[in-house]
Amino acid sequence: MLGKKQNTQTLRLRPNYEALNLPAAEIHFSNVGRIVARADGAFRSVFRGRSMELEDLREYVAGDNLRDIDWKSSSRTGEILVRNYVAEKKRKIMFVVDTGKNMLGAMPDGHSKTAAGIITAASAAYMCTRAGADFQILGSSEAGKQERYSCGAGFLESQLRSLEECYSSTVKLARRKKAPLSKEFNMQLKRIVSSPMRSVSLFLITDLYGVLSLDDRLIKSICTARELYVIIMEDADWGSDHIYNAQTGVAISEYLSYSSKMAREISDKKKNLVSQAVRNLRACGASYEVVKSTQDITESIIKVLNKGTC
Repeated sequence: MLGKKQNTQTLRLRPNYEALNLPAAEIHFSNVGRIVARADGAFRSVFRGRSMELEDLREYVAGDNLRDIDWKSSSRTGEILVRNYVAEKKRKIMFVVDTGKNMLGAMPDGHSKTAAGIITAASAAYMCTRAGADFQILGSSEAGKQERYSCGAGFLESQLRSLEECYSSTVKLARRKKAPLSKEFNMQLKRIVSSPMRSVSLFLITDLYGVLSLDDRLIKSICTARELYVIIMEDADWGSDHIYNAQTGVAISEYLSYSSKMAREISDKKKNLVSQAVRNLRACGASYEVVKSTQDITESIIKVLNKGTC
């Protein structure tokens, strides 16, 4: 888990939401076939615009289905209006974001995994809302905290601010060299699975360390009962200056950081660990993507939600 020193100022990272409208139209949730309890039911319509009950009309946004345009109302008002339907049972998605010390490290493109995690959560939640789902976002340090599921710009912003506070607390804690390694991500998932969540899908945002710290039986139990989506932030490669171990806070000497032998050994070890992680997720039936660059986040979200990897 390599990275560069982070400041303790409150983060303010947001994606270009307008640019996500068109990609959001590519999301096609699979049928809810993993819900085993009869009381959970099934989604007869997981998208807005896919049921017969009209909710209201709203202004057209790039990416909306052209079949939903109300041409009579549009001609009368002079604006392009889209029919907004009520889904018979909306999908609920819980985003659980790893906010442990390991996420203070960097990715291969040089961006911090912290920044990538916030952007991924914001982008995925917004795109899922566009596809007709409600959501909530939890940081791994918010153990046991369960909020209502909702949607909308105001709700998304409040959830992201709470997530940023979790990261800020982690940065402050990381300054204490004797702080123990974070296992909050695994503990949070255990608490979530132990509580009833009818028709709720899980979307995990973590890194290689976070995935490998998860109990295989826990992952299997999640995948048996509900859809599991996982975005894995890949760690930075060995071979640059001013890097340190994100878990211990110890700086890496330039002699070692530019060692070609060390670089080969770490690269091989990382490849083996990545293979182990994705093999475990695939065996359990989870949908996953490994992200190496922040530029790949939007495409990876679409692949994961459309189960492109499995």
